[in-house]
Amino acid sequence: MRLRGALHRASRHDNPAYAVTHIDTCDDWYLCRLTLTLPSLSDLQWVMFPQPYLAAVGPDAAPGSVVYKLVARHRDGSPGAAQFLLVDGGEDCFEVDRSSGEVRTTGRPLTPSREYILTMQAVDTQGRKGSHASVAVLAGFRPPQFTNTSYSIYVPESTAVGQAVAVVQAISFQRKTLSYMLLVNPGNLFSINQESGALSLTRAVDYESGPHLHHLQVRASEPDTGLNNIAEVAVHITDENDCTPEFMHSIYSRDNIPETTPPGTSLLQVLARDCDTGLNAEISYFIQSLDFSVSSQGVVSPSRMLDYERPNHMYECVVVAVDKGTPARTGTASIRIRMANVNDEAPVFSQTVYKTFLSEDAGPETLVAIVHAKDPDGDGVTYAITGGNEDSNFELDNQKGIIKLRRSPPPRLRGPQYVLNVTATDDNLAGGPLPLSSSAQVIVGINDINNNKPVFEECHNYSLNTLVLENQPPGTVVLRVRAHDADTGVNGEVKYGIMQRDGASPGFTIDPDTGVISTAVSFDRERQREYTLSVTATDQAEEPLIGICQITVLIADQNDNDPKFENSRYQYFLREDTPVGTSFLRAAAHDDDQGTNAAITYSLSHQNPAYFHINPSTGWVYVNHPISQTSRISQQIIATDGGNRSSSVDLTVIITNVHNQPPQWEQAEYWVTIPENTVRDSKIVLVLSAVRFYNRLKAFTVKREARANNPHLST
Repeated sequence: MRLRGALHRASRHDNPAYAVTHIDTCDDWYLCRLTLTLPSLSDLQWVMFPQPYLAAVGPDAAPGSVVYKLVARHRDGSPGAAQFLLVDGGEDCFEVDRSSGEVRTTGRPLTPSREYILTMQAVDTQGRKGSHASVAVLAGFRPPQFTNTSYSIYVPESTAVGQAVAVVQAISFQRKTLSYMLLVNPGNLFSINQESGALSLTRAVDYESGPHLHHLQVRASEPDTGLNNIAEVAVHITDENDCTPEFMHSIYSRDNIPETTPPGTSLLQVLARDCDTGLNAEISYFIQSLDFSVSSQGVVSPSRMLDYERPNHMYECVVVAVDKGTPARTGTASIRIRMANVNDEAPVFSQTVYKTFLSEDAGPETLVAIVHAKDPDGDGVTYAITGGNEDSNFELDNQKGIIKLRRSPPPRLRGPQYVLNVTATDDNLAGGPLPLSSSAQVIVGINDINNNKPVFEECHNYSLNTLVLENQPPGTVVLRVRAHDADTGVNGEVKYGIMQRDGASPGFTIDPDTGVISTAVSFDRERQREYTLSVTATDQAEEPLIGICQITVLIADQNDNDPKFENSRYQYFLREDTPVGTSFLRAAAHDDDQGTNAAITYSLSHQNPAYFHINPSTGWVYVNHPISQTSRISQQIIATDGGNRSSSVDLTVIITNVHNQPPQWEQAEYWVTIPENTVRDSKIVLVLSAVRFYNRLKAFTVKREARANNPHLST
């Protein structure tokens, strides 16, 4: 089932509205909520020119004659597709083309000299309507219409004469040529082009010296019809930045400013003026000096401590005034600040460090150096040596700054250098709390003379404990020697060496720089027990001096030798009735080693029963057990040194009958002469004896030996 009805608005609504509709049927009813929205206004704008919108048409114009053309655009300037409507007015004498916007006559008679007011409206493609526009159409001749009802133009004061400053134009509704003329022109300052309406100056204007506003009247007329119109033109002369800031004085000065004036103290104030206006007349100050600053009010003050000690005792700089025009203009003035002296600076040496050289044998009154200090305050200066002259070798003239060696006693210089502290003190004539002083150093280098040879100060101690163990590999460090040379530089630089005798190698080497002595070979103490080295220390002067130290190096023993018996074997005849405790034979052995390594202990090989006993120290063999029950006893005599090296020899004892006779020597005495250089183990004598056993003659040889290190003889 469909129901229809009409809803009418009872009042105007500017905002969305709501309505509730009651729908009633035979059996039931419904409520329906409706939302009423209003279409928004169009953003179309009228763009016809000029305003107001005026037009003219002949009273007898033919139907369809175009009187005016409507134009509309969107607010953003884009062309607007619109339809144009004649909302009101015109009394049906005019119509508008909805698409082109042309306003035309309809052909109905027009009343001469009557002005018809047409109300127009533009509608966009969405049906939104724009604002109304009124177009006044005169049936007859209409005077010219200016593009503006009045003109306000701005002319910079720097505008050139004859240069167009504005164009005043009007339109002719009769499409006639217009002529322009100035009706009001105070002072004839302006001229207008009759054809174009261009206004220009007839003479230069100055903003600072003339009026800033001129009121003109311009008439536009049609010569053929005599119709005309008048427009008001207001000409404003604007300021240009054509004035340079000017200081009130070309030179600003201030005298007797103490150099102790603290930074930030106001000294003087500068002032500049600019005849322009606005920003062109606003001035900022700048000062071309790091010693001063200037405030925005032109107050000049020191930016740091000032100094009297400068050329002419005066500061001179330039202050600049800059306006804010474009481009900016500047003016300058000079500032002169004359200082008053205060003793605030210490004397200044020409050098902070003076360097000179003297020979160590320089004589009395030798010139050393000349120091010079100047006081910036202009005070007098005196000099003094305040350090580094403890030996009083130097003298200083306190007025002239001349440093010499002392006269008496003669100076005694020692290297490598002296560092003298020299103080300069002013006399405080400039005025101050106290005299001021400063210091400089005078470094006096002493050129060394090679008059000292290297000395081994510990030479007498080197031989006391210097030894090297035998059998050590080459390169074993023995000791380090040191020599001192009292000279300096190359004269005191020492190199070490070992003197060689007859071209023979001493068996040792020495490092020339460090003095470390090392072995060059492996030594055998049993061949040579000590070595004497002549160690040299040589300075590096052109004519070098040499120091010598003799060092005895002992070769320390190592247990590398076995004990050696003097006899290769021992044989002895012993009566069977020899009582227990009888010593009958002395075994002798020697060891080529030294000390405990050469200390020998004797012993016998084990035997049971133990017929014999040997004294471990002396080597004497004793009867330890009755021997009558045996005829021959064989044992070994063992010699052991302190390092547990040992050797042995056979001992044979033959037991004889009590009736046997003792051996008889061939000679009662043997005299032997032994040369002092006889080599050890050389045969020196042959001793023979004979013994008879049971009527049998038996002879044997006993060898007697003499050794260099053991004078004992054994049989």
